[in-house]
Order: sequence, then structure tokens, then C-alpha cells
Amino acid sequence: MSKDLIRNILNIIFMIGATVGVILFLSKNEERHNLGLYIILFSMCFKIAESAMRMIK
Repeated sequence: MSKDLIRNILNIIFMIGATVGVILFLSKNEERHNLGLYIILFSMCFKIAESAMRMIK
């Protein structure tokens, strides 16, 4: 697999995770609010990995 394909996959995972996380974060249920926050933080790991791959190039 090429680096560009891996970066694209990592970006897609990040975008899906961030979208789901924001939806849950904005919900009125306190339990889902916390879950949304954790999903956003977990998604950021994929974005950091993608950014590191871009910098290493």
C-alpha cells in the first residue's frame, strides 16, 4: 500500500469518528456526552498518525 492510500484511510477514519463524536457530544444525555468526548479524543490519534506520516514523507 502506498503512503497516500494509508493517509487517506486514516483521514476517513478520523472524519467518521469526529462526526460521530460530535453528534454524541452534543446530545442531551450526559453518558453519551462523555462517550462523544472519548470518541473525539480517540479519533485524534488517527489524525496525529496521519500528520506524522505527512511530516516524515
